[in-house]
Amino acid sequence: MKEISTGIINTTNIESKFLFSKKLENISMITDDQGQKLGFHRTDSGSQVIFTKDSEGVDVAVEHCIDGTKVFHLSQDSKGLPAMHEFKADGTEIMYLLNSSTKLEKTIENKSNGDKISTWYNADEIVSQEQRQNGGIIFKLAAFYGEALVWLHTDGSVEASGDESAIAQIQELFARHLDGALLV
Repeated sequence: MKEISTGIINTTNIESKFLFSKKLENISMITDDQGQKLGFHRTDSGSQVIFTKDSEGVDVAVEHCIDGTKVFHLSQDSKGLPAMHEFKADGTEIMYLLNSSTKLEKTIENKSNGDKISTWYNADEIVSQEQRQNGGIIFKLAAFYGEALVWLHTDGSVEASGDESAIAQIQELFARHLDGALLV
């Protein structure tokens, strides 16, 4: 999880996928009978992109990737911030929530087996909560001062490993889940 050379994590690859943060050239435009404009573009990687607006006038780009993945790029989500919603060919969904500067703040990954991983990206730490269909909830933290993992099993028992201050930070962040749990 931790990348020594770039700090905690390098989110540039994810952020660079966001189409509305790029200047795109060679977009073919058409207008239908109702005045709806559609734009078409092919990326360098071979993906086909359709640009349009939703019913509320928000710019939307639907990217059809070669591997079967579809990515919806939203200039604004329900909170008015940019976002991407990726549907992978294996059934996994990933929502990328960006801030107003198109920097990654959070991802929510729903796997095809029902597991859900929420990850928060801060300047000095990454925190994740993995809710498993089988096995409980795993909380992780990676920071410059250390890494830790706390596993809340379905029977209520808890295991913890890693840096003690990182474990304490997890306990504080997820107190609602870990209230009263004795860490082993």
